[in-house]
Amino acid sequence: MRRQRTNPFRRLFSALGLLLLVVAVGVAGLELMAGWAVKLIRDKRPAFTANMSDEDLGKLYNTADVARYRDILGQSWRQLDTVYTPFVEYRTAPYQSAHFTVTNDGVRSNGGVLPDLAGDGPKVFVFGGSTTLGAGVADAETIPAYLEQALGAVGRGDVKVFNFGAVSYYSTQERILLERLLTAGYKPDIAVFIDGDADFYHCSIPDSSAWNDRLTQISGARSRLPLWRDLAARSQVLQMIRHLAGDKSVLVREWGRFCETDAEVDAVIRRLDANRRMIDALAERMGFKALFVQQPVPTYSYDNRKRPFPVKEEALGYHMNAARGYPRMADMKAAGQLWDRGLLWLAELEPAEGNAYIDAVHYSPAFSKAIGERIASVLVDGGMLSGK
Repeated sequence: MRRQRTNPFRRLFSALGLLLLVVAVGVAGLELMAGWAVKLIRDKRPAFTANMSDEDLGKLYNTADVARYRDILGQSWRQLDTVYTPFVEYRTAPYQSAHFTVTNDGVRSNGGVLPDLAGDGPKVFVFGGSTTLGAGVADAETIPAYLEQALGAVGRGDVKVFNFGAVSYYSTQERILLERLLTAGYKPDIAVFIDGDADFYHCSIPDSSAWNDRLTQISGARSRLPLWRDLAARSQVLQMIRHLAGDKSVLVREWGRFCETDAEVDAVIRRLDANRRMIDALAERMGFKALFVQQPVPTYSYDNRKRPFPVKEEALGYHMNAARGYPRMADMKAAGQLWDRGLLWLAELEPAEGNAYIDAVHYSPAFSKAIGERIASVLVDGGMLSGK
């Protein structure tokens, strides 16, 4: 009987196929496990104040109820959690807890019953970045929450205030968000825009948002790059390796860019000014009022020696752009070169007492209250709110 001879190439290809299958399954498994681990690390990452003593934390928040704020800070990463939203690219992800509640519409609670966008009565929409959203404070301690409280204290409890703040939002996204709300049939009586810091943080023209890189990647616009670079950018395993090697960008993304020239600073100012002019024209045509708040920042006017703890310049990162932009804006404002109708200039404002900032740039409850009360005063005393 003739013995069959085994084709060596067949055995080789079978072995290679099996090896590739094992490698593919192994890589997929590693990616799955690494993705789960990265998510777990992000979800459990400590707040910047995690290692502070009770005494130190009390100084930051001007409080003796330190345990409450430790609880708030334990959930503060949720305020950086965002979901895709057409045209504005993202909004704050829905979430509900004792201290931080966000609706499916991206509206943060003011500490009481969630307001209804379709409800009756006068409405104030407040737009801004993470300082407006209220990073590191409770629902009732944000600028919009204190604005609503201040209005209620002068007999305008009928006014509902909506907090549309979102991390890293600046004037372009806020204008587009307002337009989306209007086309959906939700019109405010007053739209308040709290801006300054994030506009300079995003020192890039044409506009781009904090989601620009991830949307570029998802859309396939990087397909012209080498395949290995595209795969490396997507790999959860490599992200885990980078994290273990000390790369903080895996957990905390830096979305801004330094303004390198005076021309770039001026371009940011023109963008903010143009957005204010467009919003004002839209308000006039659509039948509501607009208030533009030039927010306080720690890099202009404020004496940082008042802080309970020093903050080095490098800790401010791209927020240092405002140190160049604010003096320039002040000069242009004095020269009548900026849009000033409905402009509330609070760049020099400080809280009457207590600490102003709980971290590099975000406001303490006392400072949020001071800003909210100033806005309320303008709305009431300036006649921006119609009668009851």
